[in-house]
Amino acid sequence: MDKSFLFLIITTLCFQYSGQNAVDSKVLSTIIPTTNVENDNLRTTNMKDNSIPKAINNFGYNLLVKMMNERKNENIVISPIGVAGLLAMTLLGSVGMTHDEIAETIGFSQDILLNRRNHEYFGGLLQSLNMNDLSKTLYADAIFVDNHVQLRELYRSYLHGVYGGDVLRTDFQETEESKNSINEWVSKHTEGNIDEFLKDSLPPHTKVVLLTALYFSGRWKQPFAPQFTRKMGFKRATDEVMADMMLNFGEFRYKVSEEYDFHMIALPYNDSETFMYALKPISHNKLTLSELMANITNKVIDDTINEMDVKNCVIRFPKMKIKSTTKLESTLQSIGIQSMFVPGKANFALMVNGTNEFVNETEGQTDRYTDNGNSSILDSLPNPGIHVDSIIHDVKLTINEFGTEAVAATSGTLTRSAESFYADSPFYIFIRNERTKLVTFSAVIFDPTE
Repeated sequence: MDKSFLFLIITTLCFQYSGQNAVDSKVLSTIIPTTNVENDNLRTTNMKDNSIPKAINNFGYNLLVKMMNERKNENIVISPIGVAGLLAMTLLGSVGMTHDEIAETIGFSQDILLNRRNHEYFGGLLQSLNMNDLSKTLYADAIFVDNHVQLRELYRSYLHGVYGGDVLRTDFQETEESKNSINEWVSKHTEGNIDEFLKDSLPPHTKVVLLTALYFSGRWKQPFAPQFTRKMGFKRATDEVMADMMLNFGEFRYKVSEEYDFHMIALPYNDSETFMYALKPISHNKLTLSELMANITNKVIDDTINEMDVKNCVIRFPKMKIKSTTKLESTLQSIGIQSMFVPGKANFALMVNGTNEFVNETEGQTDRYTDNGNSSILDSLPNPGIHVDSIIHDVKLTINEFGTEAVAATSGTLTRSAESFYADSPFYIFIRNERTKLVTFSAVIFDPTE
């Protein structure tokens, strides 16, 4: 493989019926517009407004730290925008408590009308990730709907216009066929790198499945020197393991945080707009990675990036091939998204037409939707009785040297005054697209050999 970095992620969210409901055709067009948002308009999104990227990055960082608390000293690899994109698609079709919990967690407004701008802005950022030719970032999403479920046309059209999401029909009672359809979509949108996403069939009473896929591959702007890769000790939490450690040296952006006792380095890709950032405690014996991550915030990391200077650096970094499959329901519940998993409390009335008399009370929404009678409209929508059953997050990570042809160009830059960044103990990495400011992937590595 001649790629220096390959990251794959696929996330799925499965809805199931919790009741039988009566059809309602009344949806206010000011809540979900009746016209599609043109992709050309999305591409002209004002990239100087960083409020949504900051919110999404904060969500991703908090999610990762929470997962670290749940899975002590384990490798964790996630795509913040993959999970956030899935939740944003869900938010678009939710009302009441379900809407408020999702909105607050990912940093959107609890006002559905204000969220129209947030959806369009976030959707434009996601679609713009696919515009680079030197590195490859591919984002795609889709919704699989059971043949017997009536998806609201306004939701379908707005989802496609804003997030580019395809709506695909299937019969979930044909369990093997629907599983194969989902796996084919995943394989297609990850360029064949995840070809068996669903190992088991979904329950036959599944009604809606939301999917996001994200694929990244890129080459280092300053590649590692493969002839110097060698087995070296990597200090795990309680012992040491031998890992293949790559070598790089030259000028890199670098910063030491004296206040929080960590150092960070930026490894650029050759598209000039994507960077992998790596940070770790200055002394593993004094401060563990888990302690460091709990002490800082995403804002601290942003501030550190802005303060980085170009330094002569010597870098040791492990080669890695890591695969992670995670169910996110319990983690999302623990950070505030709860009602969407509970039958009878979950309310996706803006996504699916109801088919019976059951109407869930949308707690706390009356004060938020007073303009133009929005409150009465939302209150009158019958709860379709579907809830989220599972969220599966599948990621593959490969990091290697990327070849030898550019080694000579940097071989003379090493000096005795060089800074050193040795990733020979647990560390945190994330990839950020500097044009959108979105963190596309992040990981904590406690053992690069697993």
